[in-house]
Amino acid sequence: MDKFSIINYQGGKGNLDNFIYHNIEPYIPNGKVFLDIFCGAGAVSNTFRGTHQVYANDVEQYASIIADSILNKPDFSKVSNFSSKFTNLFEKNLKAIALPLTRYISLEEKYLTECNQEKLLTLYKKYPTVWNNGYSDIIHHKLTVKAIRAEGNYYLFSTYYAGNYFGIKQAVEIDALVKTIHKQNKEFQNPLFSCLFYAIKETVFSKDGHMAQPLNPEKNIDRLFSLREKSIYDLFIHKYNEYIMLPLSKFNGKNIVTNYDFEDLLKTKVINNVGLIYADPPYTDMQYSRYYHLLNVAAKYNYPELTKNASGNYTRGLYTEGRFQSKLSQRSGAKAQLEDLILFCKKQNINLALSYAYPQNTKTQATDRYTVSIDELIDMAKNAYGEEKVHVTNQTYNHANNRNSSPKKVLEYLIICGDKRNQQIDIEKLKTELSNIIPSKKNPMYDSHLYWSQKPYNVCDILIKSMTQKGDVVFDPFLGSGVTTLEAIKNGNDRKGIGCDINDMPIFISDVLLSLNNTKGVKEILDGFIKQIQSLNRYYYTKCPFCGKDAIISKTVFDKPDRKGNIYKIKSISYKCTCSSTIKTDISAIDVQKMTKKYSLKNIKNIELLQNSKIAVTDKDNLSNIFTGRNMHVLDKVLDIINTYDTSYQNILKYILMSILHLCKITDKHSNSQWPLWIPKVDCVEKNVIELLIKKVKKFSDVIEYMKENYDKAKIVENFTKLSNGSCYLLEKGCQNITKNDVPDDSVDLIITDPPYLEQVLYSEYMQLYKPFLGLNYNLSDEIVVSSSPSRKKSKDDYFTLLDQAFQMCSDKLKLNHYMCLYFHDSNLEVWNKLIYILEKNHFRFVSQIHIDKTNTLKNIISPKKSLNGDSVLFFIKDNAVISHRANEGIEEIEQNIVRQSKYMVKTNTALSTPELYDNGIMEILIQNGWLEKLSEKYSSLVDIFEKHLLWNSNLSKWVTQK
Repeated sequence: MDKFSIINYQGGKGNLDNFIYHNIEPYIPNGKVFLDIFCGAGAVSNTFRGTHQVYANDVEQYASIIADSILNKPDFSKVSNFSSKFTNLFEKNLKAIALPLTRYISLEEKYLTECNQEKLLTLYKKYPTVWNNGYSDIIHHKLTVKAIRAEGNYYLFSTYYAGNYFGIKQAVEIDALVKTIHKQNKEFQNPLFSCLFYAIKETVFSKDGHMAQPLNPEKNIDRLFSLREKSIYDLFIHKYNEYIMLPLSKFNGKNIVTNYDFEDLLKTKVINNVGLIYADPPYTDMQYSRYYHLLNVAAKYNYPELTKNASGNYTRGLYTEGRFQSKLSQRSGAKAQLEDLILFCKKQNINLALSYAYPQNTKTQATDRYTVSIDELIDMAKNAYGEEKVHVTNQTYNHANNRNSSPKKVLEYLIICGDKRNQQIDIEKLKTELSNIIPSKKNPMYDSHLYWSQKPYNVCDILIKSMTQKGDVVFDPFLGSGVTTLEAIKNGNDRKGIGCDINDMPIFISDVLLSLNNTKGVKEILDGFIKQIQSLNRYYYTKCPFCGKDAIISKTVFDKPDRKGNIYKIKSISYKCTCSSTIKTDISAIDVQKMTKKYSLKNIKNIELLQNSKIAVTDKDNLSNIFTGRNMHVLDKVLDIINTYDTSYQNILKYILMSILHLCKITDKHSNSQWPLWIPKVDCVEKNVIELLIKKVKKFSDVIEYMKENYDKAKIVENFTKLSNGSCYLLEKGCQNITKNDVPDDSVDLIITDPPYLEQVLYSEYMQLYKPFLGLNYNLSDEIVVSSSPSRKKSKDDYFTLLDQAFQMCSDKLKLNHYMCLYFHDSNLEVWNKLIYILEKNHFRFVSQIHIDKTNTLKNIISPKKSLNGDSVLFFIKDNAVISHRANEGIEEIEQNIVRQSKYMVKTNTALSTPELYDNGIMEILIQNGWLEKLSEKYSSLVDIFEKHLLWNSNLSKWVTQK
């Protein structure tokens, strides 16, 4: 929450932002607007602008100007050299306005420099104003409101408030600034006026920092000199420079600011989408229009008539005629007005939060100026909403009386009326927790197998614990490695898991792991298996060049120029011998023959692979082309041994074999497993299957212990009705085909899933490696993917059609107002636009997202500027209707907004990577404002924009600001 503020406000809530936000936020219904109905200086509107769409209202014009500046920040960079142009125009206007007042300004500066109290005060008494009717060099006769108004130039503050509230030069500066602001585009005027309000507040010679009346100069001479030495323009520029660094609100440009008496506002259509009204009404008989009337004068700049008292003299505060008098600050009307507000909210089913500061000790602190007591206010709320729906909380607060007195101790009350949202989840707190952990995929269970794009289990664990309760149903429609369901049913979490995948392997992984606790004697079986397969090391014998005995090959490095041919050139053999452990490069013909020999296979079918150049499979390619003849034969022999065991042990042994299979094929020196069907042409590597397998079997004892410790009660059930805490139900089908019989509608509490990203990971085609060895089947027809394989006919259109069906199913199954956490990463804006369109079409409202780091992938290392390393978790909530965005902004304005937000983010953090810019702010603004569609029509990636306006630091692999 940003602490940006314009003015110190009577009863302002700037120091109570955390107290107010965390108590009220759970009561704002999803997709509804937060209305700050008495917004004042905008502190509370500012608190909520980062997470919610905000409407702000105040009957005082200056307050609505400040609120609009905070909620709907314009882009000053649209005007080149805005600051210098503004300064030049101001200096020109200042010179012209000051000209007839030069004598007074010079004398004021002289007396201030000399600290000549007597002459300065005499100057101010003689200075001509509309209230002393002095002779003015501006109009060359006595000053009157009518006369100076007719003059038609910018002399309001110079003739009304110079010498009393402000110095003469300060008043001229205010007039020159107003004139300069009036010459700017309308969209910039409110922020500029807000900066002027700040300068006025910092220089006004009055009590408490407000403007009720000027102080007595004789009694406050030190303060007078201190204030008069300040420059209005310097303070204006200070606040402007601070303002332009203010980040955009989440709904920048979409927040609505109005300037109504609250009773009139309740009659407008503005109220239609409001879910909660925050009301911080005046609670004493002091009129706010009296305290800040100078700000309204500056905003309206209409040379107002000044109020006179009963004696016919001008009031000391120089108040304007016709200023607003709130009934809320009158004992006769306050209670009725507050009651009307409470009853309106109840009738319209709008939640209400009343903020009210009241003395801590009513026996020692006066309450006679309060228009309604706190007890009366609470009673009114309970009478309307019912006692059970009114939550009262308070916080001790030191309420400053003025700059010269000690603080007044009050209790800041929040009277919250209505119901909390169904899901009490603090997304911002959750994001903070996620950002403070190191994502991990490492524990004995997840290390025991390979699965592509596996997500950090500790991230998933936090999501489940933060967003569900014990006994809730957690669903993953794209099961993959099973992280979501396995974390849901872990000891202590005790949720119910549902997982779905189209292929055998994901179901097989979970099934084997969860069966371990019910399978006896596994460790003994594994020890016996190791003894059996050790004899197969005979296929990896090579003669040791030192002792001439048989040594065991660990690794052979060779070239295979033709993927389909039999031409092998062995470069080196790494081996282990009783006399040594080293590398030999003197390769014999026997070594070549042992590795390349084609054996007949009993258990493995040499299938033809689907042609797909994207995953390095050519036409008529087959399985034997990616294995050496020796390793295919050894694997066949291993399967012979596995098949001698009972089914439960067979599955465990096949599971272990599955985990190393990608290393048993021809690989490269780095054992790269990202492309399971790819092999290099040079520096190919054949590894000893038996060494790999024995090492993995020995480590499996850690898995057994881990499962006993964390999953001793977990199990898989046959259908939804049998689900209980700590159990999961696994379906094998395309998730778009899940029926009501499989999973009832409105039965799921949380969805966590990682859908396939177009053509990035071709899961079913990768499974071609596993089926011939392990019998694990795969489903090509129902897969939601884009594939360039000629035989599959899986286009982008097919992908998005099936994805739409999948999310329609998710929407049906998820309960209303419950969350879906979606892993998604793609730099392509068109893909983002289509994804968000599909989700919003299926009632999923975007809430927020966060970047999750992970180890660099090969793609990221090669092209860090354009690659999105790590993951992004997107938070969606199920709404009761289709979500619709209507972006009125043009592409230029959208682009300008993105540029300034990205510059702000980079400046704030010194440097940011591409995914950090995407995930920690930019995409959120694009989605919330409905800008994706227009931006995606011009740009394929945000990088195209970053490259124009930021600098890429290749040493950091991050973006920095241009100098």
